[in-house]
Amino acid sequence: MPSSDPRAGSRDRPLPAPGPVAADVIIPAYQEAPNVGRVVEVALAAGIGRVLVVDDGSTDETATVARTAGAEVLSLPNNRGKGGAIVAGANACTGAVIVMLDADLVGLKPEHVAALAEPVCGGWADMARGTFEGGRWRTTTAQHVTPQLNGQRGVRRELLLAVPDLEGSRYGVEVAITMHAAAAGWRCVSVPLQGVSQVMKEEKLGFWRGLRVRLGMYGDIVATFLRTRRSAKPGTRTPTHDRGAGEEVERK
Repeated sequence: MPSSDPRAGSRDRPLPAPGPVAADVIIPAYQEAPNVGRVVEVALAAGIGRVLVVDDGSTDETATVARTAGAEVLSLPNNRGKGGAIVAGANACTGAVIVMLDADLVGLKPEHVAALAEPVCGGWADMARGTFEGGRWRTTTAQHVTPQLNGQRGVRRELLLAVPDLEGSRYGVEVAITMHAAAAGWRCVSVPLQGVSQVMKEEKLGFWRGLRVRLGMYGDIVATFLRTRRSAKPGTRTPTHDRGAGEEVERK
């Protein structure tokens, strides 16, 4: 059931120009020195607020590259996983709205960043989730199969920090957010990110090492899913998609 707000249902509404919204941007990053700089530069160009890179215990030059690109950097002494890094970043921010971006994005533009923040800042959504469109076929296809795993989101900070066991979710962070959002009835919208994709783990680390990391990521996702289902109160629905209070509205 689409949102009653006519703006949410518009299918020809253009992406907003950079600058009309205000949000803190969090970029969790682990061993992302080759990639994080370009994401920081785009996030800063969006002009929506502070850009904070959470260096999750990296041993490479992730923090240095992020600072050089212009971001604030929060360096964690030990690796906490993506969920822990996001919680640390959200706790370090003060804005009412958070935009989360992965550190290895390709094809990201300032208007994409603003588009993730706009529905939440405008008060007609609790969370906006990006979906890859028209980028590299492997990442676009994967996002179409499992859109709930996309890490590009705009969300109300207070709601994000209220997600159960978010800090311990590691790579299962998107599943934890998605399932809680659906169970709690968040108002959610989908924002197409045209031309955006990611650097695959196998490309970063080599095939076999990247595959091992990917399998570990899937393990975190499954563990989070099962843990969330077990901890749900009787009668509480815990679907695997984030349609919030009814159907998720797609914005184009």
